[in-house]
Amino acid sequence: MAPFSAGRAAPLATARGWGSLTLVASSVATLVIAGALAFYLLPVGFALSGTTLVYAQVATMLLGAALVAWSTMSISRHRRRRTALAEIAAALGWRYRADIGDHPWGGSIDEQVDRGDRTAQDHLDARHSAVPFDSVERTFVVGDGEGATMHTVRAVRIPLPSEAPRIMLRSRRGGGALSVLPRRPTGRTRIRLEGDFSDVFDVSVPPGYETDALYVLTPDLMAILVDESADLDLEIVDSTLYVYFPAVDLTDGEELRRFLTVIAALHDRVGRRTLLYRDEAATPLDPGTYRRDGDTLAGRARHVDTRTRWWPVIAAVATPLVPMLIAVVWLRIAG
Repeated sequence: MAPFSAGRAAPLATARGWGSLTLVASSVATLVIAGALAFYLLPVGFALSGTTLVYAQVATMLLGAALVAWSTMSISRHRRRRTALAEIAAALGWRYRADIGDHPWGGSIDEQVDRGDRTAQDHLDARHSAVPFDSVERTFVVGDGEGATMHTVRAVRIPLPSEAPRIMLRSRRGGGALSVLPRRPTGRTRIRLEGDFSDVFDVSVPPGYETDALYVLTPDLMAILVDESADLDLEIVDSTLYVYFPAVDLTDGEELRRFLTVIAALHDRVGRRTLLYRDEAATPLDPGTYRRDGDTLAGRARHVDTRTRWWPVIAAVATPLVPMLIAVVWLRIAG
């Protein structure tokens, strides 16, 4: 698991102060722009006058006021949510940090998304609790230009007692973090497991580690995954289990209970299966040698072969051409 600073969050009073200043500044700027549009651009630039000008000015100022009201409510709602998360963390003995920027987190998102295209906020650090984990809300951008898409997930890291080969589970319901990334596992890395598990998850492992995956993904663990996390994406990376939830609202009691139930079940069952795992392909060590993290897996066990998803690339290239195509069709019809 990547190292993480456990510093305390800035005082909420300071955050509220800066938030209030930002809100006032943005509100004033919005009203100034609306005023300039209503009392200069409309009469001078568009040459409106009389009743038409009055109606246009009223509509413009109302639109500006609506934007100010919407931004005020959005910022207030966001502030209340963060305050509630901080209170929940304090009540449960966790640490809370509002913003951790683009700090390295690990897993496929960090591997496939540039550092400048991802952010993280609302970090919950429960690594010293009975069920150790930490979690953060991650927002990342996939693609470039007009074809880029933004995604937000609630990512969780659960430490495992031992390293295990990389295993990726992508929910077949689609839309999960591992399904929207620029690259997907190749067909030769996919395996089909017993029962209806492969109808719920696409399972990918490094070539040659299919039997090892079966050692970890036992029938009882697969039943837990189907029952508790059928809509989630998961991956084991070295000695960490990454779980990707949708952008859940943890200030909601039911959502929080489900969140903690899933984490507890995965920590228990996946931890049991990886505890005694040993990679037979790893370089043998002298019995007297101290075994460190990184010594227990062969290099090829750490990576799943991937390929580029071409649809986002095609969309990014084609999107700017759509208005031109519409114009050409319209001219042909009109001509």
